[in-house]
Amino acid sequence: MPVRDVRVLSFHAEYRCQNSGACCTANWPIPVEADRLARLQAELAAGVLRPAVPGVPVPLTIVPGAPAETPALLAVRHGHCVFHDEAGSCEIHRTLGHAALPLACRQFPRVCVSDPRGVSVTLSHYCPTAAGLLDRDSDPETEPILTNAERFPPQAEYVGLDATHALPPLLRPGLLMDWASWWEIERLSVATLLVRGDDAAGALALVRGAALALSDWSPGPMALTDAVHRAFEAPSLPSAPDATALLTRAERAVPAPLREQFSWKTAQVVGDLAARRFLAAHAFANWAIHLGTGLDSWLQSIETAHTLLQAGAGVRHADLVLRHLIDHEPEHLST
Repeated sequence: MPVRDVRVLSFHAEYRCQNSGACCTANWPIPVEADRLARLQAELAAGVLRPAVPGVPVPLTIVPGAPAETPALLAVRHGHCVFHDEAGSCEIHRTLGHAALPLACRQFPRVCVSDPRGVSVTLSHYCPTAAGLLDRDSDPETEPILTNAERFPPQAEYVGLDATHALPPLLRPGLLMDWASWWEIERLSVATLLVRGDDAAGALALVRGAALALSDWSPGPMALTDAVHRAFEAPSLPSAPDATALLTRAERAVPAPLREQFSWKTAQVVGDLAARRFLAAHAFANWAIHLGTGLDSWLQSIETAHTLLQAGAGVRHADLVLRHLIDHEPEHLST
């Protein structure tokens, strides 16, 4: 694969796994790719690799009818991957190295979008380490988006939504943007969410106004890129969407067997810096803009993130819902 530029939000640039174990203890089914399965089976048979949980007879479960490329799952006991030990480390990683891990383990908490200019990477804040980056300091974001940061090098593995050879995103149904205009919308939205407005809600109102104004653009004397700049210079301030409707839509987008995980027990207050960064992380490397119906889908995904925070979900639970529970079929991606 050719080396391509990798873009990441500045407050995510220092991310490095700290073995918090949230992903290993979330009771998630973790598919194992066929090539990894063969090696894990061989190392288990040789006694080189052992489950961290004693007495587990079948640490790798072959799934009948599963896709040929992911024929098995890592076994889970009491919600924990059987290769996750009490000290918080992974026996596969410790014994065989990072390359032996299933793809889901190698990529978490990265959320990636590839397009003609390179790869954009945001993070799931269900990961406690990623969540901690949201309010690590209060310095202003002088360069909100970094290219080829040290911990996000071009030669690393990035797997996610691939729009490299796709048409540019929709502005609205029936009308495509051009790539340069979309990239400007993304860049200006991130900058707005991080530093403009009195607070996160005010910054989001500015993005909302710009997005709604741009949704009405049509080809004519003003180029779309010029319209983008004008929309963000002095956006209108339309009313916020109905929070109850957004929460209801998000809950319905969670598959029924997982829906009990949608609710949270204790309301959490998120500071303004963390809220701004959380919203920027949802505006950036956003899947909804590529698989939804246009800027409305993209905007609604950010509005839903904000609504979950205001309802007290906290950043970790909000991203559990938004990044991991919601069914990412096109009709659900606007949430």
